[in-house]
Amino acid sequence: MSPEPTTELWHEERLLIDGALRSAEHDATYPVENPATGGQLGVAADATPADVEAALAAARRAFDESGWAGDVELRVRCLRQLHQALVEHADQLTELTIAEVGAPRSACATVQLTAPTEFLPYYADLAEGYEWTTPLGVADTLGGPAERWTERNPIGVVAAITPWNVPHQINLAKVAPALAAGCTVVLKPAPETPWCGLALGRLVAEHTDIPAGVFNVVTSSDPAIGELLTGEPRVDMVSFTGSTATGRRVMAAASANVTKVFLELGGKSASIVLDDVVDFGLAAATAAFGTATVAGQGCALTTRVLLPRSRYEEGVDAIAEMMAAMTPGDPTDPGTMMGPLISDRQWQRVNDYVRSAEADGARVVCGGGRPSAIPDGHFFDMTLLADVTADMAVASEEVFGPVLVAIAYEDDDDAVRIANDSIYGLSGAVFGADEHRALAIARRIRTGTMSINGGVWYGADVPFGGVKQSGIGREMGVAGFEEHLDTTAFARPAG
Repeated sequence: MSPEPTTELWHEERLLIDGALRSAEHDATYPVENPATGGQLGVAADATPADVEAALAAARRAFDESGWAGDVELRVRCLRQLHQALVEHADQLTELTIAEVGAPRSACATVQLTAPTEFLPYYADLAEGYEWTTPLGVADTLGGPAERWTERNPIGVVAAITPWNVPHQINLAKVAPALAAGCTVVLKPAPETPWCGLALGRLVAEHTDIPAGVFNVVTSSDPAIGELLTGEPRVDMVSFTGSTATGRRVMAAASANVTKVFLELGGKSASIVLDDVVDFGLAAATAAFGTATVAGQGCALTTRVLLPRSRYEEGVDAIAEMMAAMTPGDPTDPGTMMGPLISDRQWQRVNDYVRSAEADGARVVCGGGRPSAIPDGHFFDMTLLADVTADMAVASEEVFGPVLVAIAYEDDDDAVRIANDSIYGLSGAVFGADEHRALAIARRIRTGTMSINGGVWYGADVPFGGVKQSGIGREMGVAGFEEHLDTTAFARPAG
């Protein structure tokens, strides 16, 4: 792998453990790749089990012995400091994210950086105004009149294990509510995107009053390092985002200590286009733009497009026309809508799904492989597969690339049946001229989030998560904050 041309790219290579930026044990490092070129950007600290042990011990000590858990005012101030630091370093973080994630510059202005930065003031405000104590009034009990109330307390040490597709979004969706609630955190970013997580650690260390041990970041080339966190009795909550297969293993490991888990896992969400739409433009644009933003590497994307059989080819043509106009390109170019996949391994996975679908009888309407104009990097064309049937792997399994499948349905009931015929239930969409009908159909889909006629549900205040094998619990919003709290009920004699 050839090195990148020498450039000054703001980044952090060191771990954050117990308030100190430090190298991994034995100064171990591993290479960080640029997915747009395949070249090496630099290195990141390659944590060992001893480093993880140090981070865990620091987080446990900070929760048990410091005043962090009980000092709301300190937590609010620190979250606002971290927000300011992220804003002040937005330009450097943008360049870092483009280089490490392959995210287009336009995506950094939204979901890849700018939008998740605003999670911090949201949770600072929420913690500041939260009803930590709730009176329940006086009741007659077997012991006489009793005054009752509940108190909410931070759950403890949180192990946050995050993926590579939108690292700032998911890092901050886990870290911000955990810190606001009074928890301490060990963040373990994906091996592919260590710099995004380590940058957060550096900003915490250099620009906030967050006490030593409250926030720790460990990166490693070995995904198994995360397993040291999931079965650890000193961890009070495991917050994991990633594949359903890995989520099952996380849940099994956590069960040994009955550790609470939050799981945000895979998706194969359906976008239902009803037969009364005037044209397919809005549905086509929504599907194409959503896919392009993260090169199809998003768990909540609607990757199954359900079209009425009576208008199937019309819908396929509209979507193909929109997708064909969104060619991948250099993520540093402001005009680029879609960047590369994260790695060669991911490229091969996506390609295998497309080739398998072709062998099963699916029709490649557009895309289907590497763009001819881009010989380097991990780019894959926007791809639409038509004539897809339920028995094809591409119809039921998460591809995690810029691949949409078009499936025909007979009537409303059939569309609902196909949409729900999945182990997943993370998101979805319905498009229709009759909004009451569209909403009625949307309410029949078992899923965690739902868009009607292009409505956008994403926001710091909106709880996000799935049903079925898409996960357990909710992230973001008040629900995401309360995932990090325990409730204690109190009573004392009245009067």
